[in-house]
Amino acid sequence: MKSRIIGRKQILTITLTAALGLAVFVNWYYTNQYEEISEPETESRVNLGDAQYVSSGSVSEGTDDYFTTAEINRTKSHDNAINELQKIISDSNSDEQTKAVAREKLTEISKYIKLEGDIENLITAQTDSKCLVICDYDNVEVVIYSSALTEENIIKIKDIILSKASVTSDKITIIEI
Repeated sequence: MKSRIIGRKQILTITLTAALGLAVFVNWYYTNQYEEISEPETESRVNLGDAQYVSSGSVSEGTDDYFTTAEINRTKSHDNAINELQKIISDSNSDEQTKAVAREKLTEISKYIKLEGDIENLITAQTDSKCLVICDYDNVEVVIYSSALTEENIIKIKDIILSKASVTSDKITIIEI
């Protein structure tokens, strides 16, 4: 009859299993302990990371949300267009003419993105007001607070756009918000 001898592997397995079990217990014990202490006394449970709406009392609160949302949407549309063009360029089934057109469009989009950023920065510096610029082929649209739309600022905005973009003044649209 063979006697069973406990080997190193078995001892190591038992030790690691016991250590894992102890770590799980300690984690459970301290997690429950802190939950009991930090549990709010109200019946509704608060989740960390949930959005909390705080009123700043600012009149322009809604317009700030508009600018933030519009910037995010503009960035998403730029990113989607860039991704689609990059797919065409990297697709082995695309012919060279299609790839060349996609490269041109990609270059054009990157120029528009830079132009939009430059014009926004200059308008913000000149008018002390947040704005959103959308450049599209031969049109430039500017969305700006209505409080910043004085005759002087309108002239500054048009001068900035005419100096940066190759559009005529009738292709500039200024939208107040």
